[in-house]
Amino acid sequence: MALSHPGVRISHFPGSYYLFNLSGGRRKIKVLLSDILVVRAIKNSHQDKVLYLKGDIMHEVRGYQFEHLIDITGFLIRVNKSHLVSPESINTVDEDNIILNGPAENGKPLYISLSRRYKKSFFKFFHYSGIADSAFIG
Repeated sequence: MALSHPGVRISHFPGSYYLFNLSGGRRKIKVLLSDILVVRAIKNSHQDKVLYLKGDIMHEVRGYQFEHLIDITGFLIRVNKSHLVSPESINTVDEDNIILNGPAENGKPLYISLSRRYKKSFFKFFHYSGIADSAFIG
């Protein structure tokens, strides 16, 4: 078991879990890393995030920068200054928006903006993953 602040990595293999610090206390929550679909920064907070997981589960965690979350998962992609997404959560890419899989809010698809700053690295991730950029351009 390898220790890593601010959480504890339980395993380095597929099916890895991580203990995240919950906001508002001293408790930790065990999360299967592959269950993370989207990470959103909490406004006016440098290190507090909301994890959106499979099964419509959401956790507010504290003490994490995006770079740390990208490092521990190995698959999250930064798409703008406020969001990381899992490739699994992406349905389509439309110009400057990412349309997510899953339930829609009020009958409308869930969108996250793809900023110019992160667009090149976003498509580079898919290119090196064996997925052609054109597969995501509508």
